[in-house]
Amino acid sequence: ENAYNPFDLNPEGPTNVWSPHRGDASMFLGQRAATRLAKKGGVDLPEDMMPEHPNMNAASHVPHAQCLKKIQAAMKDPKKEPQVSKIYQSIGVYLGYAVAQYCEYLDIKNVLILGRVTTGHGGEIMMEYAKKVLAADFPELAHIKFHTPTEHMKRVGQCVAAAALPEAKRQRTA
Repeated sequence: ENAYNPFDLNPEGPTNVWSPHRGDASMFLGQRAATRLAKKGGVDLPEDMMPEHPNMNAASHVPHAQCLKKIQAAMKDPKKEPQVSKIYQSIGVYLGYAVAQYCEYLDIKNVLILGRVTTGHGGEIMMEYAKKVLAADFPELAHIKFHTPTEHMKRVGQCVAAAALPEAKRQRTA
């Protein structure tokens, strides 16, 4: 998990209430990325779900979860889907560049995609666009494979990730 790693170095990048830095990856790769882009993606939102509203810039995940439900419902509307899918395309582009950036210090062969934002067709779009970025701009990384668990497991992603961590063994020192 690289949620708090720097991603956008713009001094005016989005803030995260859990991090002292602007532009960390959580603001571009997950639920908060989708909710920040919802208005531009043509999703009908009440005032309290607008990106600049204090509710959307607080620690609670609840308004983001509710906003994500509106995004996912709009994806199922054939009239809105072409515009709303751009939210997922953007997150996929962000993901592709993030993976390339992380490859500067990690030897990445596989990426496990988790989280509520990946549920449904939107998650497929995200992976498609991440792969396009790697193939077009980082062909030496095009071999990286993206994996997703079942739809249910995507929504409890942090639990899945924690359960998948290898056991750390202590090295004996002489």
